Amino acid sequence: MMKKIINNFNNIFLIFLYLQPFLDVSSGILLHFGYNVTISSIIRLVFMFICVIYLLFYIKNKKINIYLLIIGIYFILFSLVVLISKGTPALSYEIKNLLTTYYFVFLLLTLITVYKKEKFKVKNIFFLYIIYLLLVFIPNILNIGFNSYWHSKEGFVGWFVSANVVGSILSILLPLLLTSIKKINIGLIILTLINLYVIFGIGTKVPVLSFILIITINLSYYIIALIKKRNHKQLVIIILPIIMVIIAGALLFPKTSFYKNLVIHINYLEEKDNGNISTKHIIDHFIFSQRLTFEEKTRKNYLKSSVLEKIFGIGYIENYATDKLSLKTVEIDYFDVFYRHGIIGFILFFTPIVYVIKEILKRIKKIDYKTLNYIISISLCIILALFQGHIFVTPANSLYVALVFSLVYNNSFVY
Repeated sequence: MMKKIINNFNNIFLIFLYLQPFLDVSSGILLHFGYNVTISSIIRLVFMFICVIYLLFYIKNKKINIYLLIIGIYFILFSLVVLISKGTPALSYEIKNLLTTYYFVFLLLTLITVYKKEKFKVKNIFFLYIIYLLLVFIPNILNIGFNSYWHSKEGFVGWFVSANVVGSILSILLPLLLTSIKKINIGLIILTLINLYVIFGIGTKVPVLSFILIITINLSYYIIALIKKRNHKQLVIIILPIIMVIIAGALLFPKTSFYKNLVIHINYLEEKDNGNISTKHIIDHFIFSQRLTFEEKTRKNYLKSSVLEKIFGIGYIENYATDKLSLKTVEIDYFDVFYRHGIIGFILFFTPIVYVIKEILKRIKKIDYKTLNYIISISLCIILALFQGHIFVTPANSLYVALVFSLVYNNSFVY
């Protein structure tokens, strides 16, 4: 059975890929009604173990095998440190989070090896993007979806668990989707309108700012190309609709959840700072959503930890067996991996990422339209991991990050 799975791994992965939005929806519905155990976690865990078996026994790559052996040793040492510092009761929780974090690493290595030989049709990205959009759009239109926030702020998230997760996925996939567009038709215009409705309606900053960044870079590239070709007629044709869209956007913008949440946030900070918002609060609250405050608290716990914990990580339970027990992560991936998994864990986690990015940059000979959007997608992964988190360390997001990295690394796109 395992041999059949391995021989058909590419097809199985595509099925698994198309399952992703529905797994997230199942999690969203179950969690909404108070059930914590989700089928999605089990399915993703099983797939991760299939990836490990595939890498260990079916891929003849000495470097990957050595790397996996070192990770295995690290996992054992991390577990021993947990037992020493926190005891047996904390072990299952820590191991669960350990596997969740390193899920990305196993998928990245697997997909890099798979797409060295296989090709990936970009239309799959197009269809997945539509599925995510519709699973947000339809529930909200029918008024049967969930809110993005429990209180104070506005926004809708369809049947998904988290606005940040679905917003990140749409942001990461959008540049790749743009490379698949060949002509403008009514279907594409309708899809664009639904996309705008969802992006500005979710209520979080990431999809809106990512969308503006992606569109601005693409339009700038296109306009510069037309200027170089001295195609003034086409330039006028494209600039007029842009001006109209900007005017329409300015009129509709105050009615969006994104704008309303900005106002709510600013009013909160003004009240907190007695009408004069401090620079510290703009950076921490407005830009990082208090992630710098969380980082400071976790840093203090890390510095107080033992030498073993500094090397192998303090884990996901801080101040265990004290009155100041904390389970809150920083939500900045770079800090979370460093503090939770220590110096060794941090190096192991980011080594393949640095290697892949380095190789991609080496292979770029010229910046054409497709290459530009590949770079945008990868850049967004790196940036969002800093400003929002849950990009590399959350399976729902990290699968798409691993896919984008592996496809760009191997240049495996088929149009």
